[in-house]
Amino acid sequence: MESVKMFIFLFLFVPSVVFAESFVDATGYELEIETPPNRIISLVPSITEELFSLNVQQNIIGVTVFCDHPKEATEKEKVGTFLEPNVEKILSLKPDIIFATKEGHNKDVIDRLKSFGVVVFVFDECKDFNDISSQYKLLAKIVGKEEESEETLKHLRNRINSIVSELESVNKKRIFWEVGASPLVSVGGETFVNNIIVLAGGINIAGASNIRYPRYSREDVIRQNPDVIILVTMGDVTAEELKNWQSYKYIEAVKQGKIYIVDGHKFCSPTPHMFTEALEELKGLIHDEKK
Repeated sequence: MESVKMFIFLFLFVPSVVFAESFVDATGYELEIETPPNRIISLVPSITEELFSLNVQQNIIGVTVFCDHPKEATEKEKVGTFLEPNVEKILSLKPDIIFATKEGHNKDVIDRLKSFGVVVFVFDECKDFNDISSQYKLLAKIVGKEEESEETLKHLRNRINSIVSELESVNKKRIFWEVGASPLVSVGGETFVNNIIVLAGGINIAGASNIRYPRYSREDVIRQNPDVIILVTMGDVTAEELKNWQSYKYIEAVKQGKIYIVDGHKFCSPTPHMFTEALEELKGLIHDEKK
């Protein structure tokens, strides 16, 4: 009996062991957490969107002025712009963690935030859906939503695989993808947009470039004579640019009436949901499917 009492005593009073989990970001910084963060600031529109999709929006205490998807994100406290976050405002909100990206965020700003003892986790650039999926799962693990992310990714991968199977035997279309008009800017092979183009049954005429966003000349486009021209609504790419391209009557895309304007948010957001929706839309545009 005494031994039983001693066992109970030891069981009750042995200190509980906390198993911290560690995560490494794009800069090599190792984050160790024991519980998911309660006070989150997102400096990235796509990450803000993913946080909402993971149902942790109640923990978001600050976002940039460009975080407008979903619309509920616009109601969150603003902490400056994507390129110029307001450091003083961020510090006043006392976040547990700040999410940023290697591509786009000034290293000096990140270092300044870290100098005040703030935890900043930096995500890497994404080159394809696998990268996007990996980062989504990483974000989900940090905020304690790993199981939800796996279910979401399984569903989206099924949608993508269905499209890939459907397009196995189609003729590939040569695509010129425009994200800037003056100067003319396209997307190279090391971007997730190139991955969308390929999966949709297209050939990116700028895909051989090792520059993520290479500059082009209109002469280059004319010489490569694309079957389809896609204009992404961002920056100076507007309806006027559509009229400009339509004046080049000898380009195959113009002859066939295959110049399209697409939504910048859908086609430029590296989230699993937007990637899948963009792929489905592009597939329809390239292969003349009626929506």
